[in-house]
Amino acid sequence: MLRGLGSWGGLMLLLCLAIFAGQHFPLVAGVLALSAFFASVIVAARMDQSRPARLGEVLESVRVHGRKILLFAGLIACTGAVVWVLLLARPGVSWWNVFYTDRNTVAVLSADWFMATRQLFVYAAYALGLCYFGLNIPGLTSFFQFPCVAILGLPFREAYRRSAAAQMRNLGPMLGIGFTFIVLPGLAILVAPYLVPLLYCFLGALTWVAFREIFLGIRDNAAVERVRATAEGTARA
Repeated sequence: MLRGLGSWGGLMLLLCLAIFAGQHFPLVAGVLALSAFFASVIVAARMDQSRPARLGEVLESVRVHGRKILLFAGLIACTGAVVWVLLLARPGVSWWNVFYTDRNTVAVLSADWFMATRQLFVYAAYALGLCYFGLNIPGLTSFFQFPCVAILGLPFREAYRRSAAAQMRNLGPMLGIGFTFIVLPGLAILVAPYLVPLLYCFLGALTWVAFREIFLGIRDNAAVERVRATAEGTARA
């Protein structure tokens, strides 16, 4: 995380503020939150190289995978919206609340600095806390599916199959990762809400390192570039 943390954290901060700006549009906010997480995974993969990354290179790495980021984010957010409408919506709450709502939105920021930061980042933290469940929709998504598609170039269904199998073989660590996704966002909002953008960086880095060790069998950062080059050559072939 310390490699290029300024540009990485700044990008996550902008996306978290965009989530707050889109609080009236839950589906849009969900897509932004998931995009922030997936972008963070890509940035982590770029930072895990021996050569330092400049801001332009970080943004370029995200841009290159932009379509895949938006595809996964849109698919998970829309599926979550359908699940909410069919199974989780409270009685009396209109189904169109997934598209536009005034419920629980912040009209005016608090004069207290701590409360204001909580208001700014609560939506981003809440969405991040739900990410682990969104990344494990039965039959549709699995936790490592995105990096399998974006980094290894696997087809969507094959990436799902391999990711799901890897999760079952590494169930203990995966439950630990899920625990961090659930606990840390809530803890950040209670104690230090201004750290939520960095939490996106941390969980993105955690996801990348877990993927790297499980799928690539690499613990040495220096070996990442060689394996990535081989994977990209295989994908092009």
